[in-house]
Amino acid sequence: MSKGKEQRKHSRQSRGERVVVQIMSSAHETLAPGTVVRCSTKDVSSQGIRLQLEHQLPEGLKLELWVEVASQPTKFHLAGEVKWCEALDEGERFMVGLELTEKDAEELDRWQEALQAQEIIELAKLRQA
Repeated sequence: MSKGKEQRKHSRQSRGERVVVQIMSSAHETLAPGTVVRCSTKDVSSQGIRLQLEHQLPEGLKLELWVEVASQPTKFHLAGEVKWCEALDEGERFMVGLELTEKDAEELDRWQEALQAQEIIELAKLRQA
């Protein structure tokens, strides 16, 4: 991960949502395709998610995610690619940056609309304070 220059193009929302990740493909031998990992988000955007988990994931790894957002009635089924991975706590946990990919355009649109609606609600709360 490049720490020198901010590369984000979309606003981030700090969120601690539950996620189930399934490894879809990998040229690496870290986790086999089909492996399921439970973790949580640290922040989310319309095009990316930052996860905290107990497994190191190599760049380029393809994932499918089921993201449960507390304010939404259903889960989001998304796909992503690992862009970076950093060790935390002497390698006991890892922070992973995912770029969302368009596996299902309708589901990605639904994700983006939900985030936009949440951002509008949060801005309205700030204005009222």
